[in-house]
Amino acid sequence: MARVRLQPASSSARFPSIDLADGEAKTLGRAAQADLVVDDPSLSRLHARLHVDEAGTLHVEDLESTNGVRVNGTRLPESALRAGDRVLFGSVEYVVSGGDGLRLIAGASLEPEVTRVPVAGAALARVDQMTLQALLTTSRELMAFADLPALLERVLDRLQAILKPDRAAILLVDAATGTLSPRAVRPPGAYTSVSQFASSTIVREALDTRTVLLIQDIEQQPRLQYAASLADADVRSAICVPLLGRTGAIGALYADRTGFGNRFGADVADVAAAFAAHAAAALETASLYDDRERHFRATLEAFARAIDARDAYTAGHSERVTAYTLALARASGLPDDQLETVRRAGMLHDIGKVGVPDAVLLKPGPLDPDERATMETHVTLGYRMLEGLPFLADALPTVRGHHERWDGNGYPDKLAGSAIHAHARLMAVGDTYDAMTSARPYRRPLAREEAARRIRVETGRQFDPAAVEAFVVIEPDFHALREGARRAESG
Repeated sequence: MARVRLQPASSSARFPSIDLADGEAKTLGRAAQADLVVDDPSLSRLHARLHVDEAGTLHVEDLESTNGVRVNGTRLPESALRAGDRVLFGSVEYVVSGGDGLRLIAGASLEPEVTRVPVAGAALARVDQMTLQALLTTSRELMAFADLPALLERVLDRLQAILKPDRAAILLVDAATGTLSPRAVRPPGAYTSVSQFASSTIVREALDTRTVLLIQDIEQQPRLQYAASLADADVRSAICVPLLGRTGAIGALYADRTGFGNRFGADVADVAAAFAAHAAAALETASLYDDRERHFRATLEAFARAIDARDAYTAGHSERVTAYTLALARASGLPDDQLETVRRAGMLHDIGKVGVPDAVLLKPGPLDPDERATMETHVTLGYRMLEGLPFLADALPTVRGHHERWDGNGYPDKLAGSAIHAHARLMAVGDTYDAMTSARPYRRPLAREEAARRIRVETGRQFDPAAVEAFVVIEPDFHALREGARRAESG
């Protein structure tokens, strides 16, 4: 029965796993007489010896190999090992993990001031009652979030309170590629990749070993002293906490402290491990919700495109109106966090047309008053269709109000001026520009210059003066978007 196990650090490696029982010893090398033959040119014929003593402790001994044995980056003639240690035989790397009944040393680490804590219930048992109560309160709060971006920010807020780091980040695994990327960082917006922010060595080791990795003093770690991501920020102490879901790692929490003498204490490891279990559960739930929301939104948008396609003369209308409105939103200085709401509203603003009869929607000529009234119901139909979807709540005023007029003569609610939602005021310009520059069965499209002139004429009547002002600034962008859409349609 295996007592301990060493596994190749890379899942794609061609090298075998190594199992040892109590009292067992095995040699490793390239030669056929080695107990464990590892066919790699960086290894000597008999490179190293591994054995488990009577106490269940694993040891490694360098057999005077050419390229040596390195434990966690340090070349050593021999050493005891513990779970999570990384052992380099030449250039072949293994990670020490558990077999059946693993009992590796839990005392001083080979790496000075390095602490590893399993992310499991054992960590909770070592947390005091007051901290445990705070963690449970945090857990309830986190589980109430269904919006993933907001949850990521709240997790970082809580991590800040627990660890008091100078920098922190949540790194999430991309399910499609398996790569890690920062999804929330402190300071906000400062980093766009893991390599800019964190030591990939620390993050990889924490995820591979499924343990909290706390480095109290970076300067005491030869393998980390010259890491550019740490040296550039003058990092003195770092901690990485794997976020483990039901089916595997979903990401990691990373934090560090910078400046001379600014270190984490050893006592934060258990609290961080316990916090990670709560955070991972909340993030996994929110990620599933986020995936469901994304797929549902894609379905709605496909539905909106299908509605556009019912009328050959307005095909692509929703995409174009979205592009125009986003351009106006940026020109107006709308905050970045509102652009997604504008995009959703643009793609779905005419979804209520699904309830408009074809005889009206596809009529090859101007509408009479009754038909016009029927067509105008599309905004309230769309509003009611989307009203029960929480992730579209912020888009609803624009879906309902993009045909309101600044002078109060629009529909459906006869709103005027600033009572009309700001996004709807912008969309009114984009929607009208697209309508005027699109062909209808009973008229040719207006020239773009004439459409722009009519928008300027309607300042303060149909349109918000500020929205028209933004349009005037980016009028060439509108024309370029229109021409690009025409080329795409004809090509």
